[in-house]
This record gives sequence, C-alpha cells and structure tokens, in this order.
Amino acid sequence: MGCPDASSTEAAAAEPEDIPRFYPIGTPGKPWTDDERKQWKESRKYHRSYKEEVLDKLDKLKSNDALAVVQYGALSHNPQRYPLFAVKSKQWKDDKPTLLVTGGVHGYETSGVQGALLFLETQAAKYTEQVNILVAPCISPWAYEHIERWNADLKDPNRSFKKGNETEESAALISYLDSLNVKEWACHLDLHETTDSDKTEFRPAKAAEEGSTVEGSTYKVGIIPDGFYLVGDSEDPQLDFLQAIIDGVEKVTHIAPEKVICGESVVKEGIILFPTKSLGLCGSLSLGLCRGITGGTYATTTEVYPDSPKATGEICNEAQVAAIVAALDFVLAPQTEDIPRFYPIGTPGKPWSDDERNQWKESRKYHRSYKEEVLDKLDRLKNNDALEVVQYGALSHNPQRYPLFAVKSKQWKEERSTLLVTGGVHGYETSGVQGALLFLESLAAKYTSQVNVLVAPCISPWAYEHIERWNADLKDPNRSFKKGNETEESAALMSYLDSLNVKEWACHLDLHETTDTDELEFMPAKHAEAGLAYSGEVIPDGFYLVGDSENPHLEFHQSIISGVEKVTHIVKDENIIGEPSKSDGIILVPVNTLGLCGSITGGKCPATTTEVYPDSPRATDAICNDAQVAAIVSGVDYVLQH
Repeated sequence: MGCPDASSTEAAAAEPEDIPRFYPIGTPGKPWTDDERKQWKESRKYHRSYKEEVLDKLDKLKSNDALAVVQYGALSHNPQRYPLFAVKSKQWKDDKPTLLVTGGVHGYETSGVQGALLFLETQAAKYTEQVNILVAPCISPWAYEHIERWNADLKDPNRSFKKGNETEESAALISYLDSLNVKEWACHLDLHETTDSDKTEFRPAKAAEEGSTVEGSTYKVGIIPDGFYLVGDSEDPQLDFLQAIIDGVEKVTHIAPEKVICGESVVKEGIILFPTKSLGLCGSLSLGLCRGITGGTYATTTEVYPDSPKATGEICNEAQVAAIVAALDFVLAPQTEDIPRFYPIGTPGKPWSDDERNQWKESRKYHRSYKEEVLDKLDRLKNNDALEVVQYGALSHNPQRYPLFAVKSKQWKEERSTLLVTGGVHGYETSGVQGALLFLESLAAKYTSQVNVLVAPCISPWAYEHIERWNADLKDPNRSFKKGNETEESAALMSYLDSLNVKEWACHLDLHETTDTDELEFMPAKHAEAGLAYSGEVIPDGFYLVGDSENPHLEFHQSIISGVEKVTHIVKDENIIGEPSKSDGIILVPVNTLGLCGSITGGKCPATTTEVYPDSPRATDAICNDAQVAAIVSGVDYVLQH
C-alpha cells in the first residue's frame, strides 16, 4: 500500500522553474496533460503473467472440496485477459460471520496477491466450519502484470473505495460484496506491501502527474519502514485485535521498529492509525471501518517490506498468512475466562511468554537413548559392503550427544537416480526412525545396483530421546523445509542434500506416524502455546499417505497402499485429518507451501509422507516398522518398473 496520504492532496505552490526534473514524463510543476498520461500508460511494460501466477493457481483450487472459485467481474479494457475472481466457502451459510481477505489492490505488491493465495491453499479450508471464507486475491490484475500501483487509467484503486470515486476494480468488488448480503463480518484483512518502488517509482510518478511538490517542497524521497506494520482505523482502533496480529506475524518476520511510520506516530510497535473511511482505503470496506456498509468491528491493512535484507518473497507471503490466521484466531477465540485449562503450562487463551516456553523445555523428560537405539545400529552398518555411514551435522546445543547421520550407497554414481528415505523428522514417531533402520538392515543393499540409496533415519534426535514433536526450540521441523523458516534439523539436511548435487531423484518417502499423543500432548501444547482453545482431534485408525497436491503421482501412492495393506490395515475414512481422501488411505496437501520434509527433493519426483497408527489395537511396533519398510519397497519398485 505504501503510506496513505492523511493530509490534503492539493499541490504545494512552487514555480515550475524551481522544481528539478525527478520523473521522465511531463514538465516539473505542471499537471500532466492527456497526452502525457497516455505516454505514461504506453511506456508501461509487461513483467509477469496474471494467468500463470494467479489464474492457474485458482484453477487448481477448483478441486478443493471446501472452496468455490467465483468470477465477479472483468476489466472492460481486456475482459478475457483480466477476469476478476473471488474464492468463497462452498458451504456458505447466512448465519455464519464472514472473513474477507483482499489482495492485489495495488498490483505491484506481490505478497498481497501471493499471500492471499497461500492462505487459500494452506489454511482457509480449516476455518470454513466456523466462518464463511471470502478472498479476492488480485483486485487489480493489470497492475499486477505491469508491477504498478495505479490501474490502467492512472487511478489508485486503494483511494477509490467510497461512493462517487470508484474505479472499475473497486466498483466490481463493492457490487459483488453487496450481492452477498453478508449479515456479519468476522474481520477484514487487506494485504499490502511497502516497497522501495514507492520512493523510486510511484511517489515520483504521482507528484509529477499532479504537477505537485511533496511535503511542501519539491519531490523528496520518503523513509520506507523496515519491517511489518499494520494500518488501523483511528476512529475505531481495536488495538487488541491489531496486537494479536503483530504477535502472530513476529514469529515469521520482523516488525517495523520505527517510532514514526508514514508520518504517523506508532501507537504500539508496528501499529499506526489513519481515518481510513475518509481516505477511501480498501480497508474501509470492512467491519468497523465503514459501518454503513458492513457494520462489523475488526479490520486492518497489512504492510510487509519485501526489500528488507531480512526478508524474502516466501517470508512476506508467510507473514500475510500469519496475519490472517492470527486475526481469525483472535476473532474466533472465546474470552480467556471461557477457555477451560487443557494444558498445564500457560494461561488459557494467552500465547506463552518466553518464561513459559522455557518452562515447557525444562519439563521435558528423557525417555530413551539415541545412542543405544540409533547410533549403535548405525555403527553395525559400517561393516556393510554396500552402504556407508556419513555424518552430515550435529545439533549445536549438544553436538556430542546429537550428531546427525545419513547412510548412502558406497558405489555412488551420478548417472543413477537417487532414492531418499527420511525418518524421525518428528522424534516421537518411533517407526519413522526404526522403519528406516530396518530397511537399511534388511533390504537397502539389494537396490544399490539400480539406484543410489540415501537414508537419513533420525533427523530430530533431541525429540527422539524426549518423545516430542517439537525440537528443543519449540519448533516443528516438519514445517521448516523452506528457505527462511529452517530449523537446525532441516537446515543441516538441506545443506547436505545440496552438497550431493543429485541430478535425478527416483522417489522420496518421509516416514511418519499419527499417534494418540497428537491428541493428548502435541496438539494441546500447540494450541496452548498459541493462546488458542482446543477441542480435541480425530486420529485415523490405520495407515495412510500424504501426497503433494501440486504433483499428486497417484499411481505411485496407490502402489504403496497396495504393498502396505499386505502388512497392516489402511484408513478408509472419507476425510483424514480434515482433508478429503482421493482413494483409500491417500490425501493430498501443498507440501511445498507447508514446508514439509516431503518437499525437499523439489516436487518433480514421486514423493510421499507415510503415516502409521501405532496405538491401534490392530497394530504392534513390529507391524508399524514392517509397514514403513513395505512402503519404501513398494515405492521404489514402482519407480524402477516405470
């Protein structure tokens, strides 16, 4: 969004000859003529594809059981190229409150668009039981393709959300929202960025087009805040709501430290307030900001800074998702006094403090020996003629106790494809570790003449010893396999894999379990740490697979199911952990955007996450280990036969 103009937009008086040229179009100090405005439009360049980066992603969402993709308009100057879409809950109910997320009001602010899409791909479906979901991910598609703030008519869509001042983009969205007859808005987040191009392109262009000076003088370069911040409504601040978003986002990226942002004093770190209704900001469409339209309470404009040396495009997208999730969780959470205690640490309804996080870590108990159950078995493999044991790292808080090992083919050949097996990403999932070791002990050698074998059997050894999902830093390693979000465990493995320069991956199996401790320990701890209520989990009884919705490889998955069902029973539920089954025991999720270990090979080769249920009355530890081995063998056999 950049900084809103809270002051008058009238040009400051200055003689044209006193104004140096700061923009290539027009005469300094004189408003642009129609010819000069046309010159600006004709000089704009196409930089990226709305179809490839937005519409193709929306097409993939059409198969989502919880969400529907709806066209609500099109830009008249090129309706085939620029259709306007929203995504909404399929099960829309008038008696539910509605979440509104808007992105791409300013087309050049990439994470506003991609963050909205990432939320739809990864988080939206799980909220559809509580609220109606409504997301307009790219309101200004011409500007998205041309990386501009203005639309094709040299108008700023984010100053047009008020009667009599509409652009095509805002008018189409306002009309669509009116047609839905929403009775109650849960909250509205309008996703934006403040970028260096604000000061290098848009601000100069705006001042030149107006023939104006800026801040009472000729054009000046503004200060771009380094970090995430929020713009709330000075007439209805809802600071607790805004603070909850800041608390959620600072787990992903840094908050702007400046005391003054966009000329306004911060009311809390990363929070400024503007009279958004009178400015006609997109945020004024929502709850609490334009009461005459929606009558709601909670709304804000998010601002990330993608040009920060501390940020990446992925981090910015994740920050937008974190903002949406934190806002929704705040709005949906019962009052603290209404949340019963379900976990011994912390205050129900309040995120853990650093002291409470330390309390969790200090209360963890040592249950089993990484040395005896893993390292000693690896030592015995050192005598194997076909395999070699390689140390690729160690956990810094205790490197002697927690060295990190992989096992690979001794006869490694670059022209061969490589089988990757990973275990113990979640340390408490025993058969992920022991199944990987059993494969190494019993069957791996026979495949070394056909593929390079590579197995990392225990990625998170601290968690293995303490039987925990989180690592020692209260982070989930299986959400950390993407740049900018790494844990020690994932960073070490990714660095090692990069060093091998694998030319072709045969397949990847990441070995996991779904256990009763998910319901009894980890999920309660996760919700307590975030300050959320918790109402329990449904644990699937049996074996299932989690594939990549971007690259399903369903025949590969079905081959594994066929092999494993000879050893143990398969989950036959229509929905598994909230996702619809594609067939018995198979669900698909966007593994790359979630940062799962299953994404580590890059998504082209067949890859899957296995899940056994060791607490089933029909299973034993030995059966679970055998099921993991059967999954590996079935997966690699399928690849070698195809």
